[in-house]
Amino acid sequence: MVPITERDWLALGAYGAITAVLLSPLRHYVGPLEQVNKKKNDNDSFPLSTYPMFSAYRRGRITVPHVIGITDTGERVNLHYSHFGLGGLNQTRRQLSKMLKKKRGVEVAQTYADALAVKPRSNERDVIEVHVVRSRFVFDDYFNGDKSPQAESLHATCLVGGRAKPAQGAPLPKFPGGN
Repeated sequence: MVPITERDWLALGAYGAITAVLLSPLRHYVGPLEQVNKKKNDNDSFPLSTYPMFSAYRRGRITVPHVIGITDTGERVNLHYSHFGLGGLNQTRRQLSKMLKKKRGVEVAQTYADALAVKPRSNERDVIEVHVVRSRFVFDDYFNGDKSPQAESLHATCLVGGRAKPAQGAPLPKFPGGN
C-alpha cells in the first residue's frame, strides 16, 4: 500500500470543494414548499438555474394570445404574426398580449383584417373573418398530438374589409375543421 501524500490530500480537498460548489444549489430545495419557492426565486443558483423562466411550475398548461382566421367553410387558420408586427414571433406575441391586457383587441383585429385585405399569405386567401383570442393549451394533450385548445375566449372580431368589434372575452364558438 502506497502512503497518502500531501499532494493527494490537496487533490481530495479540491475535489471536495468542487463537489460542494456543484451541489450547493440543492439547499434551495430543503424545507416547506412555499419557503422553497421563495428561496429558489430570490436569485439564480448556478449551475441549476432557478429563475422562474426555467423553473416556474406551470400546472401543465399555458394561455396564449393569438389571432386566427375563419374561412367561409368554418376552417380555422393560424394567421402569421407579421400582419401585426415586424419584430419576430415572440416580440409580436408580447405586443399582442399587452394590447389585450389594455382591452385593445379591436385594434388588433382591425390591423390583421386590413393586412389580410391587402396582402394575404397563400394559406390565408380564403379567410373572411379575423378572431383575436386567448387560448389555453394543456401540455400533455398538445405534445401528444391534440393541438386544439382546452378553452378559448374571444376578444374581438373583424370581417376582412370590414370594421372590428369587441367580443368582451366571450367563449369562442366551435367551428368545424379546426386545428
